[in-house]
Amino acid sequence: MISLKNSLKQLPYLKKILATSKSELLQNLYISLDELSDIHDLIEKAILEEPPITITEGGIIKSGYNKELDEFKDATLQGKNWLIELEAKEKEETGIKNLKVGFNKVFGYFFEVTKSYLNLVPNRYIRKQTLANCERYITEELNELESKILGAEEKAIDLEYKLFIEIRNKIAINIERLQKASSIVSALDVFTSFAIVAEDLSYIKPDVNNDGIIDIKGGRHPVIEKMLASGTFIDNDTYLDKQSDRLSIITGPNMAGKSTYMRQVALITLMAQIGSFVPANSATIGVVDKIFTRVGASDDLAMRTKYIYGRNDGGCRNIKRSYIE
Repeated sequence: MISLKNSLKQLPYLKKILATSKSELLQNLYISLDELSDIHDLIEKAILEEPPITITEGGIIKSGYNKELDEFKDATLQGKNWLIELEAKEKEETGIKNLKVGFNKVFGYFFEVTKSYLNLVPNRYIRKQTLANCERYITEELNELESKILGAEEKAIDLEYKLFIEIRNKIAINIERLQKASSIVSALDVFTSFAIVAEDLSYIKPDVNNDGIIDIKGGRHPVIEKMLASGTFIDNDTYLDKQSDRLSIITGPNMAGKSTYMRQVALITLMAQIGSFVPANSATIGVVDKIFTRVGASDDLAMRTKYIYGRNDGGCRNIKRSYIE
């Protein structure tokens, strides 16, 4: 509940940001985003900021949310003070100077009056027990106080659980509203991630169309270039179409980077089609419905330092690529 409340607290802020956007997509999200202030306010009013892990042992509901629960809690904490106040009030009203409140397991709470003051006992007092030197009485007010004090903690725990279930059910009724807001927030999360990556890594906006052409200039592998020192990944071009260039044959010795190149094209194609900018100088990407890629026998990306040998102008050059251990 508290996690949900803390999340909902951010919705007005998100909506305020969306209101300033000129993007049609973001404007539609702005219109659709429900701030769910009623659910936030319910949890804020009802649930303590640091509730216990369990929901059946009390300590969940805030003071002021439910009058009856507040009385139970007050009875637990202030029962003794209530009895002292009631005793003082009865002494003043009846004039019985030595009246006192007592308790035993048989009769519960009672007023004890010595025989010298019996003539001052009011009619509203109900005799409960007669002893040699005194008599014991109860009143309606004392009975009400007793019912509050005795078992007040247990009653408070039971009531807190019932109130929590009621709150949970009220929120559950609004599950579709919560899911819709969550969907919008998740979309914003994706868009924000795309934007940050594109800004930080100098990605470009691809042209995605139905022409059946993949034309990438200065393409880079989005994962491997992050693992290498800045500027050390050598970019490369790719051209494929559905007419004369349907197939490219990639050759070279083991560990030469063939898989890197092929998966680079696959990743750029995938990133373009999910709405992300891509690591390239320019990219035209035809819509595809399937992507297949191979895995080399010695591929172990992101696990250890490798030496990759690539043929260049008839010779063999050694390129050290550092990966994350």
